Amino acid sequence: LLVETVFDTLNAKAALFAIEEIKEERNIEIPVMVSGTITDASGRTLSGQTAEAFLISISHIPLLSVGFNCALGADQLFPYVKRVAE
Repeated sequence: LLVETVFDTLNAKAALFAIEEIKEERNIEIPVMVSGTITDASGRTLSGQTAEAFLISISHIPLLSVGFNCALGADQLFPYVKRVAE
């Protein structure tokens, strides 16, 4: 499952919580990915979190991957992806 184009961390956490509840209820494993949105050159989401804070906010969920969409373009997005990868 892909929780995609996330710009509000609370919405992402709500979606991830619902997914975890269904996985537990049905006793199944489903790979889950998250794609966030960095909205401007400050490197923050629309709700004001840095890329690192966004990652920390969702790190309690076992995720296959976390990424960011290309709202800024690949060249401007690269430093934030690199920072989170470290």
